[in-house]
Amino acid sequence: MTSYFEFNTLTAANFAAPYLPGRVIDSREVGDGNLNRVFRVEAEHGSVVVKQALPYLKVAGGDWPLTRDRAKIERWALNEHGRLVRGMVPEVVHFDEDLSAIVLEDLREFRSWRDLLVSATPTPGVAAQIGRYCASVLLGTSHVVQSSAERKALRSRFGYSELCLVTEELVFTAPYTDAASNRFDPEIEPEAVALREDGALKAAVAELRYAFRTRDEALIHGDLHSGSVMVGPTVPRVIDLEFAFFGPIGFDLGLLTANLALSAIAHGARGDRRFVHEVAGYAREFWDAFVDECRLMWQPTEPWFHRFMSGVLVDAARFAGLEMIRRVVGLAHVADIDSLEQPARLIAQRAAITGGRALVVGHSVTDFEELWLRATLGADLP
Repeated sequence: MTSYFEFNTLTAANFAAPYLPGRVIDSREVGDGNLNRVFRVEAEHGSVVVKQALPYLKVAGGDWPLTRDRAKIERWALNEHGRLVRGMVPEVVHFDEDLSAIVLEDLREFRSWRDLLVSATPTPGVAAQIGRYCASVLLGTSHVVQSSAERKALRSRFGYSELCLVTEELVFTAPYTDAASNRFDPEIEPEAVALREDGALKAAVAELRYAFRTRDEALIHGDLHSGSVMVGPTVPRVIDLEFAFFGPIGFDLGLLTANLALSAIAHGARGDRRFVHEVAGYAREFWDAFVDECRLMWQPTEPWFHRFMSGVLVDAARFAGLEMIRRVVGLAHVADIDSLEQPARLIAQRAAITGGRALVVGHSVTDFEELWLRATLGADLP
């Protein structure tokens, strides 16, 4: 058994060397995530990425201890999602449980979808591909498609993990309290205080927290946003699956939709109406592709497809609202808004909170158009 130690560029290179063609010529840290250390190790004829789980929450500066089990969960999730949707998650080259480290296919020709959206770079086709990915994984691991025996075997690996508790705290709890983990601009403090004093909102959030804890509908990604989608010369890749567990189908869909809404709000605040239209189109493509793929997968012996999709849409809208709020007043923000200069930044932050609250406490949405319009309610969007 190998004793755990935290990698640096040299030890990451030594760890990856047996899985590389030729002599190692470079090793550098490339990750800027909230949880792990990530290195790119390059050899004469190729490169890989090494991802290592740390025994603490990186974004919290080491003050939030965590187990390293998430590395094992991510390896399992990559295998399962890769089986369900071939080619849309990075290939696992090697895994070492003792070191909590994975050697992965290097996506060096790819860029984060979030970075492309921030820079107003068009990404045609990506949203639809991610919609089909979500259908294949979410419906594909639900009772509608998967047998009870298959689900039982999967659920034994993907229980309510420690990272689910992190999500509980950062998404469902902290933004509605005076939590030490919250961070926000001083200009937005009145809105942050109002969230803590909003009884109707807090009651709705508590109900959603309960749903997150108890509704084991499918093997969800658990942290699906535009930053966990990589866009490149081939089909996009979905990364960072360490939050995977059996949860509500609408959670992944809501998080991805919320991050697209935040992108549209940010571009609206800076006055780029053309790209606002572009992002709105991506959101609709994402949802339409998800629905269309689910329809193809749906079992003809289950004549309640439209009722099922209506329920998923309602859940997605409410989870989207939580994501929009926490990305302004919680611990982890998004570059879409944080990269804005004032006063555009404040305009976007207020719009995100307004739209997020409207999604959480408003009446149930009846179609995706209503969801999108409500999400961008507080923005001056076309």
